[in-house]
Amino acid sequence: MASITSLGAGSGIFSSDLLDQLVNAERKPTEARLDQRQQRTETRISAYGAIRSAMEEMRTSMEKLSSPEGMKAFSSSSSNESVAGVSVDALAANRGSYSLNVTQLAQSQSLASGAFADRDTTTVGSGTLTLDVGGVTTDITVDGSNNTLEGLAASINDANAGVSAGVVDTGSGFRLVLSAEESGIENSVKVSVTDDDGNNTDTSGLSQFVFDGTTSNLEETVAARDAQLEVNGIAISRPTNTVEGVVDGVTFDLKSEGTSTVKIERDADAVAENVQAFVDKFNAFQDMVDKVSGFDPESGQGSVLTGDSTIRNIQSDLRRMLTEIPPGLENSPVRMLADVGIKTDPSTGKLEFDQARFKEQLDAHPEAMTALFAEKDGVEGIAERTVNVVSNFLASDGALATRTEGLNGDLEKIQEQRDRLEMRLEALEERLFNQFSAADSLIAQLNSTGDFVSQQLAALAPKSNQG
Repeated sequence: MASITSLGAGSGIFSSDLLDQLVNAERKPTEARLDQRQQRTETRISAYGAIRSAMEEMRTSMEKLSSPEGMKAFSSSSSNESVAGVSVDALAANRGSYSLNVTQLAQSQSLASGAFADRDTTTVGSGTLTLDVGGVTTDITVDGSNNTLEGLAASINDANAGVSAGVVDTGSGFRLVLSAEESGIENSVKVSVTDDDGNNTDTSGLSQFVFDGTTSNLEETVAARDAQLEVNGIAISRPTNTVEGVVDGVTFDLKSEGTSTVKIERDADAVAENVQAFVDKFNAFQDMVDKVSGFDPESGQGSVLTGDSTIRNIQSDLRRMLTEIPPGLENSPVRMLADVGIKTDPSTGKLEFDQARFKEQLDAHPEAMTALFAEKDGVEGIAERTVNVVSNFLASDGALATRTEGLNGDLEKIQEQRDRLEMRLEALEERLFNQFSAADSLIAQLNSTGDFVSQQLAALAPKSNQG
């Protein structure tokens, strides 16, 4: 706006303060109206944000129940963890008790060469060294670039042949040590050579590293072994100490020889905790809905989103999802949430959860419970359908995003109106300034003329007296 500093100098009437008062009087009604609209719009945006946050938390809790594994939690235990640990795949496991007798652990083979005077100067021969691990062969060329213990170990490690190599200082010499990277007899190591000295089996040159089942120039310091155990009296052999596939969905982690009893039980408490988490998040969502869209009949006051169609639609769809019978479950022993201890309080819209009833039904009808929440024969259960409905509302093109986008557009329009108001007030101030300046100049001129006339009259007065 124009800088007003000299108004009223000629008249003492049209001051800068008067100009500011007139401009502010024009500003206040419109600015107050825009402030009120902006505050109301921002409050609604904030309310939609709170609803979105509550719905996202509710969806996260429901996702744990929307897949079959979420309804098939199992707990596992081993009576002797020092002998065997156990883990469970919920999708494949079933309840059961298994007696384990571990008679042998799997181990990786280890071979060692004879002693050499040093690790990086004494030559070990030249030619081709062939590693055979589990029937897979790898050739390593040994020449002047790597024909020391250190060079040979590095070449073996670089070959990725299923064998690791190292040089050990025994105190009385250096030995090349080869270790199979995988345990079990099937991963045992064979070493053969094509020695440049023409003899592939003697103890000089490259052939001193032969270990092929016939010639053993390397020392087997650790023999390859398979794990041996009995499961409920049935003999089992595996190349590793991680034993899978013996019992569906169960993995035994063997640690030592001995016996242990492993139990697999359905963990109803874990599933019930997931359901309780959903119930809590749903009720928190209901509290938020009441906060932003409720109506107080005593005061006659509504909330910022009272009567909002988007909120009504969300509540209506959720209520329908949580009370309907999923297709195909009409004759099921558990058809709806009320059958498993999840009921709606009609006075508040919140859910009430009877955990004892839920765990009783889960124990009696595990497959039907999975179908109710997750899916059966490709038909979505209640949890999966609810997740999809909530996801639609939360999508970037969903109802909440659309309403928020529209409100942000309203804020932009309000700002545009503020900008136009400022432009109009600047023009008004400039016009008033010009008008005040003109009036001030006119009054100054009139005052000056009046002073001149008074002076002239005063000058004429003595002459009149003399006459």
